[in-house]
Amino acid sequence: LAAVAEERFTGSKHQGGFPHRSVRFCLERAGISMREVHTVVVANNPWIPMREKVLQWYGEGFLKSRTANVYSVFKDETHRLIEYLQALAGIQAMGPAVHEVSHDRSHAALAFFGSPFDEAAVMSLDGRGEVSTSSLGAGKDRTLRVDALSRMPDSLGLLYTLVADYLGYSDLDDEFRLIAISPSGTPTFVPKMRNVVSLAGDGTVKLNETYFGYHQGRVYLSEAFLEEFGPAHDPDLPLEDRHRDLAASLHQVVMDIVLKMAAMAREKSGSTNLCLGGGLVQNWGLVGAIDQAGIFDQVYVPPAPGDDGTALGAALYGYHSILERPRTAPILRCDFGPSYSEESIAWELDRLKLRPAKPVDLSTAAAERIAGGEILGWFQGAAEFGPRALGHRSILADPTDPATRGRLVESVKARTEFHPFGLSVTEEAAADLFAKPVSSPFLERTGDLTEDASRRLPAVQSLTGGTRVQTVNRERDPLFHALLSAVGARTGVPAVLNTSLNEPGRPMATTPREAIGSLYTTGLDALAIGPFLLSK
Repeated sequence: LAAVAEERFTGSKHQGGFPHRSVRFCLERAGISMREVHTVVVANNPWIPMREKVLQWYGEGFLKSRTANVYSVFKDETHRLIEYLQALAGIQAMGPAVHEVSHDRSHAALAFFGSPFDEAAVMSLDGRGEVSTSSLGAGKDRTLRVDALSRMPDSLGLLYTLVADYLGYSDLDDEFRLIAISPSGTPTFVPKMRNVVSLAGDGTVKLNETYFGYHQGRVYLSEAFLEEFGPAHDPDLPLEDRHRDLAASLHQVVMDIVLKMAAMAREKSGSTNLCLGGGLVQNWGLVGAIDQAGIFDQVYVPPAPGDDGTALGAALYGYHSILERPRTAPILRCDFGPSYSEESIAWELDRLKLRPAKPVDLSTAAAERIAGGEILGWFQGAAEFGPRALGHRSILADPTDPATRGRLVESVKARTEFHPFGLSVTEEAAADLFAKPVSSPFLERTGDLTEDASRRLPAVQSLTGGTRVQTVNRERDPLFHALLSAVGARTGVPAVLNTSLNEPGRPMATTPREAIGSLYTTGLDALAIGPFLLSK
């Protein structure tokens, strides 16, 4: 299996457009040309009428608005559609059959067909697709059905993005800061927030249009919202209590809505299994709340539940539902991206005139660095597919040292005090460290540390209803598991703090050159790259 986001090749986070470089990588990994491909499945339905799409995105009042640049919106959408159709035509000219699968269905397909379940309830929670934003349904064997479908502009993901912007977090990733700060506030605005967003009896999300407006083709929070919740936060000033309270209130209301949706999905499907997809599922607090609610016996979240994962979801839908092929093995790992041989890494090091060590036992040597208080870059095997570093393109540090988080924030990752780093731990140790069993191979969940574990792991931050955790399986990731075990032999806990290996403002490192660049442009002390250990 090969999968990679286009941003990993361009260096531009959230890279849009047709993924030419990613397609080339997947073909090269398979050792084939496009002319040898039988079927191409695309996670987009371009045939939805543009007027319907624009009105769904911006509301019925958009065309009548005197401030909205209607012409500009239609022009931009037309250019994107033409570029997209030209790329598909080029593919079709080389022979493959081309199928389009809607954005929402692609999310649902990855969630279900990637799971180990033969039947399950399926929920997709997203910002927006072509026109859809969330769905409830069910999967069985090779089929999917939809029981409830929310459409733009009724979107939980859009609401998170707008409130994040209101709080001064305007980057595309910054809604996760809103999630992280929510536990520091008191949900005093819950009654008012329930007037902003609600769940209809049929399981669809509804936003109150009073609180939203449209300008230059962009949705924004209206004057009514500002009157209700106060002026927006100036990002140059400290957060006020009301900002934290608003974040807490939004999180509480959305969590209540999602739990109601989960209960509906359980009732409609009759299944005790749940599969989750869509960008909002990257909210670890929501996944933890669904786990703790006990509505389902088992909950599966794929490694790339956001938009990047729709490519894999569309492929799985095409294979199982369109071509009617048997179910494949579940997706329980995510190292589907580019990898580099020892020879290619050695060539890059030699080109840069660097002379690294080559320890006999890399895990032991790296563990000694971590246990000694160093911050270590870890570049091993194939890159992760998905938004999180999971032991292939990671920055690692000792969670048993209370000074570790401060060092990471000051010298490597400038984060707010509320944004927690992930904790990677062996599956075996997780049973002793957490109050309840937790399985979280993709850092998709939270778990409650025991009191003893909290004392032993003072650098771990638990602000989101638990600790963000990745449980590492020995068979699926033997090298990372060996490193954690070696760390445990020195610190007493086989665990590390884990964050992505990247330079500021760029995607995770994909190539050896980018990993080496991270060593010299951040506060890393050393880099384990392939079999080599490089120090500053």
